Amino acid sequence: MVEQLSYVIVGNGITGVTAAETLRAEDSSADITVIADNPFPVYNRPALKDFLAGRVAEDTLWMQPKSFYQDQHIRFLVERVVGIQAGQHSVQLQSGRQVSYHRLLLATGARARHLACPGSNLAGVCTLRTVADYHGALNRLNHVRHIVVSGSGSLALETIEILNHRGYQVTHLLRHRTLWSEVLDKTTSDLVLQQERQEGVDVHIEEEIAEITGRNGQVTGIVTTRGAYIPCEMVVVAIGVEPVIDYIKGSGIARGRGVMVDDCMRTNAPDIFAAGDLAETTDAVTGRTRITGQWYQAIQQGRAAAYSMLDILDTKRLPHTGTGSGAYFNCVSTMFLYGLDFSAVGLTKMPMESRGYQEIVAGPKPHVYRKALLKDGVAVGMLSLGERKDVLAFKRAIDHRVNIMPIISYLFADDFKLADWLDEQKVPRPILAASKVSNAARSKPVNLISTYDTKRQFIQMRSGKQQLNEQAGHDKLAASVSIDPYTMPVVSVPKPATATLTISPVEALLVPIFSTNIVGQEQSGKETSPEYIAPRSKGTRLSPRGVLTIGRALNASLLINHYAVSRRHAEITYANGHYLLRDLGSRNGTFLNDRRLEPYRVYILNPRDQIRIAMVMVYMYQTLPVDG
Repeated sequence: MVEQLSYVIVGNGITGVTAAETLRAEDSSADITVIADNPFPVYNRPALKDFLAGRVAEDTLWMQPKSFYQDQHIRFLVERVVGIQAGQHSVQLQSGRQVSYHRLLLATGARARHLACPGSNLAGVCTLRTVADYHGALNRLNHVRHIVVSGSGSLALETIEILNHRGYQVTHLLRHRTLWSEVLDKTTSDLVLQQERQEGVDVHIEEEIAEITGRNGQVTGIVTTRGAYIPCEMVVVAIGVEPVIDYIKGSGIARGRGVMVDDCMRTNAPDIFAAGDLAETTDAVTGRTRITGQWYQAIQQGRAAAYSMLDILDTKRLPHTGTGSGAYFNCVSTMFLYGLDFSAVGLTKMPMESRGYQEIVAGPKPHVYRKALLKDGVAVGMLSLGERKDVLAFKRAIDHRVNIMPIISYLFADDFKLADWLDEQKVPRPILAASKVSNAARSKPVNLISTYDTKRQFIQMRSGKQQLNEQAGHDKLAASVSIDPYTMPVVSVPKPATATLTISPVEALLVPIFSTNIVGQEQSGKETSPEYIAPRSKGTRLSPRGVLTIGRALNASLLINHYAVSRRHAEITYANGHYLLRDLGSRNGTFLNDRRLEPYRVYILNPRDQIRIAMVMVYMYQTLPVDG
């Protein structure tokens, strides 16, 4: 018997959960079903490296409680999808059941690639993709001294750095001559490899694993493609991922490496969408297809897919004549490698067909390498190692296809601010998220737990004249102000004692209090901070089931994109009935009631405590009564 359901999502990772949340927020009466063969709640994949490093506990990895789907009135089926009948609008389950749909989203993500050489099934050979993978690796680390890591991408690099800093002897095997070939050019790769060697890592270029040797089922070493034998007790395979798309065979859905989609996340099959690590998009500049596999982009694609499923994705009301409809795909990649800040956005390497392209490289500085790519004078990409200046400004120029030839001679000058020049040219702000059409009807939300702590939202800083009137209700915004959270002005928050926030049951909030030096700088026209800062205007809800991260990294729960804030600045966790604050070794410090915290030491938060992040943001920790 076919069950009649409106919206069906296959997969319960971050993309699927984001889409489900968005659908429910926009349509309180919709029938929403999530189907996945993994019964566990969504976890924070970027935080897994911190779990490996021993910086966070496992319970901080889970982003939603087990009751999430029930709380959101969403049906959750723990089943495996084995086929899709696009013509009949139905999904075939392994159990033999069929589920029909009005609109279908494929969000099954990707799985880690495995080696296919002799010995690849020995104990001690591991991939790092899931929480279970990291558990297995951590258990193994208690019995090893020498580890071989095979791979050249960001996962391999971060894993090597963590293992090396934990005191293990690490050998790094690269298939090619350069690292992370999809993003890094040769110069950047050479700089990182130089740092890696200086840290004591044994690096082998153009060398792979040909065989893994063992004794009694345990790894004892590897043989490389050059015939070298390297003894080790553990092998980490970080050679990439492959989209999980086995179940779409015979469905007529177009695919390459992944599922082919357009800027609206639509496939070629009617009413079928795809997003996240299985979605293969086409680069508007080069025409090449790509699967990005980035966490933040997976979130944005899930949001865009949900808006498309509801027919409210905004692709026409663009803020600038040159803006591309897929501009939110231009996500910023950020990492911190061996003491070096790395960031990139857009195209970072000259394409094979380089006619019309130009590469602008900044003047030499110790441990710093910066460059921008232009096509016919228009900014299409940038890359920076050792310095993270003007990253969002470059994204802004790339999103809106700005011709920067007039400033090319001083683009990287120390006294030049790209953001100020873009302001003078009246270029809109960066496209940081998919958005819905402004007149989209929104049904009245069901009475669920408030989602005030929606993650990774950027709030634009504007002058005091454009600040909102104080908001007493959840959806009562000033009529002249856009309700898109990515273009909301900063809102001054009154003292909690007089606040009348109408919030559904919560336990604790972080309420931003804007310091006089920031507001004063802005109102005087002497703004020294970047354009974007990301605390919520009404407060961010704390959850006893997860970790709230604060920093400059794009995957931070509270993203504060300011040069004085560290990539991983601080975090708040919950244990034994208390919320706990910890500085993560930040450069400019975390302060509790004006006292600088000792790095990595845990401090208990009390109501009305004030938390200062460097000299940039101040929050008040506020507890609220739970309504019965």
